[in-house]
Amino acid sequence: MSLSGGSAISQFNPNEPISNTINTVATLAFKNNYMKLYNKEFAEINYGREVTNGIFANGKLLYENRSALFNNTDYSMIKTDDLYFSNDPLQPDNYTSVPFENHHVMKASLGTRIRFGQKYISRPDGKLNIQNDDYPVLSFYYEKAFGASNSNYHYDLISGTVDYNKTIGNKGDFGLRFKAGKFFNAENISFVDYKHFNGNQTHVNMMNNSLNAFNLLPYYSHSTNDAYLETHIEHNFKGYIMNKIPLLNKFQWNLIGGFHQLNIPNMKPYQEFTVGFDNIGFGKFRFLRIDYVRSYQNGYQGDGVMFGLKF
Repeated sequence: MSLSGGSAISQFNPNEPISNTINTVATLAFKNNYMKLYNKEFAEINYGREVTNGIFANGKLLYENRSALFNNTDYSMIKTDDLYFSNDPLQPDNYTSVPFENHHVMKASLGTRIRFGQKYISRPDGKLNIQNDDYPVLSFYYEKAFGASNSNYHYDLISGTVDYNKTIGNKGDFGLRFKAGKFFNAENISFVDYKHFNGNQTHVNMMNNSLNAFNLLPYYSHSTNDAYLETHIEHNFKGYIMNKIPLLNKFQWNLIGGFHQLNIPNMKPYQEFTVGFDNIGFGKFRFLRIDYVRSYQNGYQGDGVMFGLKF
């Protein structure tokens, strides 16, 4: 059980797809202030427990008083003629617009996670769960917004996630994640409550979240208050392929291939294909991953190189 509250500056995407460090560097060096923020005064109570072995449930009640924010500076360490983006993710070139009206809202949510075939170790000081990787992990979530200062901000959201991670003998590690959801009565809800997807426009990934993010997707270009389906697939071949190639096997790099897709109504599917190397470094210090990415949406959109850091 947890209680929390206070005043905070938060990203529109609660998953915080861009870190403070990366945004600071991108902003001061290139005027690329991709992070979009709003202010909230909030109070939250959260309760969760394992109902029975393998099934975890939690509930949350949240109050938020939200207000829009504006940029207060256009300072840059490197002087260029480029302009800062505004703090409105819907109109980045409009410096007087706001993405939502100031308001308050209450939200209640229920969630559950199911791990099939979970084993455990019982100890005098607690229970240690051991996940069975022969089966996927299922998660379900329901959220209802109510009590808002504007009744247009009331909505219902149902979503679910399928996670599957499996080591396939000496052929490497396979990972898959499906995420789907549907909003109801949400035609005019606040942009804060849209479903936002974990994009990236900096070519740097320090979060090690390849099964929960896209590589070249703009942060808020596909945000939706309707239905959505995310697909993330990745296979890390470990040494299965690289160890068979003379000279390259000396590097001890791991070959990785991946596929990412996003489906939302009224838009063609967005897709990314990736190939890269993990475990790059020297000795025991192997903290770098490099991927080449190609993106498609109703045809070829672009490509790029992603640098991943793990510490």
